[in-house]
Formats: sequence, structure tokens, C-alpha cells
Amino acid sequence: MRGAGRRRVATARCFYHPDRETNVSCGRCERPLCPDCVRHGPTGVRCEECLSLSPRERGAASREQTGRGIGAAFGAAVVGGAVLGWLGFVNVVTALVLGFAVGSAAFVASRRHRDVTIQGAAGAMALFGLLVAVVMGSLSGAQGDPGHVVRILINVSYWEFVLPAIAAIVGAILRFLL
Repeated sequence: MRGAGRRRVATARCFYHPDRETNVSCGRCERPLCPDCVRHGPTGVRCEECLSLSPRERGAASREQTGRGIGAAFGAAVVGGAVLGWLGFVNVVTALVLGFAVGSAAFVASRRHRDVTIQGAAGAMALFGLLVAVVMGSLSGAQGDPGHVVRILINVSYWEFVLPAIAAIVGAILRFLL
């Protein structure tokens, strides 16, 4: 009586071709799919129906959500960058915090949507906020010289700016992953 206690697990059959067995299913609706019915989308295996859905039906952010997220990220970047520049406190840690704040503003304003467009915009705005901080920090010595801002941007030590820039972008995107 070897194997008497074992149950045989039935193999799924393709949703569109019931005569074919398969172990693959759509990652969205979970319909079993044979090799002829498998479609590869940007997020994995999909059936033809799920792949033909509009971006909105697939879960992409609406224009309103994207616009609100980008607007909030811009506002947070300008304010956060100005505060960091005024305090004269720009380093890797504060850049990471600035990025996280910018990402949080975008995340909340977009109604907690994790769309990659909003994430990318938040990273770009965090970088912009870091530039605002550098300019604001250097303006204290400007004393009315309008060409001073241009010289600041030209004379920024980019090797010292690279790590905080990466930290700001990582902080913004990290917010969407938590």
C-alpha cells in the first residue's frame, strides 16, 4: 500500500484551450494559460484580456494624481531646499531626509499611488531641492551681486555634490517602497 495516503493534484487547464494542461497563470486575473495564450507584459505574464486593459484599469495613476504628486514634490523641494540652504547644513544625511520629505509629499498628494512616473518626478524634484539648498547656502555672501548665482552653479564642487544628490534621489524613491 505504498502511496495510498497521497492525493493526486489536478493540473490546471488553459482557460482558452481546456484540452491543454498548464502550470502558468495570468499574474492579474490568475486564469491558467497554455504557452500559446501567454503574453508578456511589463509586469509579467498576462492573458490577452488583462494585457489589453487601459493604463487606468491596470492601476496607473491618473493625470490628476500625477499632477498633484509632482506639484507637491516641487513645493516640498523648494521649501526644504531653502531651509537646508539657510541652515547651511547640506550633506548626505540631510539630502536623504530632504529626498524622503519630497517623496512623502508626492506620495500623499497623489493619494498614496506608487506609479513610477510619480516616483521619478519625486526623485528629480529632490535633486532640484538640493540645488536650491546649495544656491541658498551660497547666497549669504552674494551681497547684491546678480551674477553670483550663476557663479555658484558653475563653481559647485560636483564631486562633493554627487553623494548628496544620489542620497536625495534614493530618499525620494525609498518613500514609495516603504
